[in-house]
Amino acid sequence: MDLKFYHMGEMEKAKNAGREKEAKIHEHEHVSGTAKYIGIALLITASFFIVELIGGILTRSLALQSDAWHMLRDMLALSFAFIAARMALRPPSNRKTYGYHRVEILSALMNGMFLIAVIVMIIYQALSRMFSPVQIETEDMLAIAFIGLVANLLAALVLSKSAEKSLNVRAALLHCMSDAAASVGVIIGGLIIYFTGIYQVDSIISIVIGLLIIYSSMKLIFQSMNVLLEGVPPSVDPVAVEKRIRSMKGVKDLHDLHVWCITPTKVCAMSCHVVIEGGINRRNLISTMMFVLKEEFGIDHTTIQLEEKGYPKGAEEHH
Repeated sequence: MDLKFYHMGEMEKAKNAGREKEAKIHEHEHVSGTAKYIGIALLITASFFIVELIGGILTRSLALQSDAWHMLRDMLALSFAFIAARMALRPPSNRKTYGYHRVEILSALMNGMFLIAVIVMIIYQALSRMFSPVQIETEDMLAIAFIGLVANLLAALVLSKSAEKSLNVRAALLHCMSDAAASVGVIIGGLIIYFTGIYQVDSIISIVIGLLIIYSSMKLIFQSMNVLLEGVPPSVDPVAVEKRIRSMKGVKDLHDLHVWCITPTKVCAMSCHVVIEGGINRRNLISTMMFVLKEEFGIDHTTIQLEEKGYPKGAEEHH
């Protein structure tokens, strides 16, 4: 009888191992597919960034050049998404216990700072042109802007195939859609110049696009800095987390609560010390906490120390 149950147990272990292997294969295929779609969109965006930048220089259109730099931002964002998708395939190591997800954050920070520097120069040049307008080849400007719009919509179409499965891809899709809106602005400006001959419109549009890029780039920089400084993710309210833990049966107190993330969409982590009542089932309490934190707050990596009243506290504890 014991031998029978032993074999049944071994069969169940084998089934579980098979399911885990299938899940890992499915996840690997999903990440590889995501990287493929991002790679296609990246090639499209990079090709038309070059076309639009050269076209902006040749037609002397600052609005077109601003839109090209806007497209560069999307190109860099797609590059970061592609790198993150590829590096996510690399398993954690003894030296990189969280893996390589933070490569995306470092790249995003440099991306935002670089773009702000470029756009400040574009805006300075645009302000100068307000008083000394430069004749623009509006027909060529319109043709190139239209090509840029098509490129952005095509890249968005490719990304939409995987957007529902990845927050990373969804963010890149939003970048492409905002760039498409900027291309529409350039086209409208080109039409106004074509029919009125008011070349200052080009400078005004380039300034508006530049300010929008600076706004989005600043948000990117602040988000990146918050992650690198181990700040609380925007999606998590630590006060609500503390209240929820305190409300659980058997919990008397809580201290040294920390919440952070590796990236805004990868590995939301939390650690804390929980003071519990004597005689409580610790295993059940930990299991309940892990389930609640995952389901209600999206925290998927927890380190919880259960202790009774009177345990020593560290000098640097967060209270």
